[in-house]
Amino acid sequence: MSWLRRTARTPEGEFADEVIVLVHDLLGLKARKTHDFALRIELPGGTPTLMNLHTIYAEARALDPVARARRLRTAVLAMADKPRPATWDDAARLLLPAVRAVSWVTASAGQSPARGQSRSFARPLAPFVSVMCVIDSEHAMTYATSADLAAWGVTDDQALRTAAGNLARMPLGVSRNGPQASVLGPDGYISSWLAAPAALARPAADVGRSVVALAPSRDQLILLDTDQPGTVAVLERALEEYQSAPRQLSPVPYLIRDDGVEPWEPPAGHPARPAVDRAVRILAATEYARQKTVLDDELQKAGQDVFVAGYNLMQRQDSTMWSWTTWARQVTDGLVPAADVIVLVDNDDPDSGLTVRWSDALNLAGEALQEEAAFDPPRWRYRSWPDETPLAALKQRAVPFPPPAWPADA
Repeated sequence: MSWLRRTARTPEGEFADEVIVLVHDLLGLKARKTHDFALRIELPGGTPTLMNLHTIYAEARALDPVARARRLRTAVLAMADKPRPATWDDAARLLLPAVRAVSWVTASAGQSPARGQSRSFARPLAPFVSVMCVIDSEHAMTYATSADLAAWGVTDDQALRTAAGNLARMPLGVSRNGPQASVLGPDGYISSWLAAPAALARPAADVGRSVVALAPSRDQLILLDTDQPGTVAVLERALEEYQSAPRQLSPVPYLIRDDGVEPWEPPAGHPARPAVDRAVRILAATEYARQKTVLDDELQKAGQDVFVAGYNLMQRQDSTMWSWTTWARQVTDGLVPAADVIVLVDNDDPDSGLTVRWSDALNLAGEALQEEAAFDPPRWRYRSWPDETPLAALKQRAVPFPPPAWPADA
């Protein structure tokens, strides 16, 4: 049922009405409800803008009355149409990095043209995580676009380096609690310290020698000493927080290097290995599911018959997880995600299913499976079934379904 069909006396309807009043009182603008729990705000002489309410509604429910009122006021003021810096000198001091999940980056880029802007840009930071560049102001963060870069006469590398440098010059406060420390600010940019790793490495060194960073949500960043007891409990709690957070980022622990961050891979037998493997796969499942929803909708509207395969998770009896996707013989245009295994299925002969590890599929399928550079998270396209020779090679490397657990380097 559409949100618009719900009675206004639902909590969501009452919340939307409250925000509409604030838009009028604070901005002097009119707003009306649209589908999918959002408001369409009319800008005088400009293109209307869309205010999605899902995240702010989830956040507001967890706040006390004073904090809630302040959060709603900030959210509404952020919707005001603001002039963008005209020159690099004006812009450089306002830039900050914003670390976001790739699905959020895609959604943000998709909304920009509707507001009369070119697309915002992002760079990969880690698998399923990117860094964007924002123009910071008192009540809002506006994402820098390719049109902004052209007007300023700089590259995206220059803009992101400047943004990271601005953040690195800010105070980096932490609160220590046993084997972990929580980064305290700045508001709205706590997880963004992942984009300034050299600055983050200094407090990390005070926490311990084997420290990882966890950012389950945009407004969380935890430094964890993995040599201390309690590591597994902290990782499991971070995964729970990720799954319930309104602004999800990543449950994966990251090693902090001077020049970047990278996922932590505990060696086989390490007590934290199952928790980390689980976090890696749940992040992938979340991001691929969001990407599939967007692609299915876009392809349907464009009238294109493309099969977007799912990233499927299953759990073994020992609680370890594994992922799988499918390659169907009858599909002439398919997109598959990277998973632990890929199942080759002939719908005319269901008993002939073939399961192979993803690495073997890439190495042996030849031209039949090609990565598509346009997708993040990455997808591979197939338009036909493997030829006889690669198919025979794949059969020789077949594994059971479900597959056994194996070391990461197998």
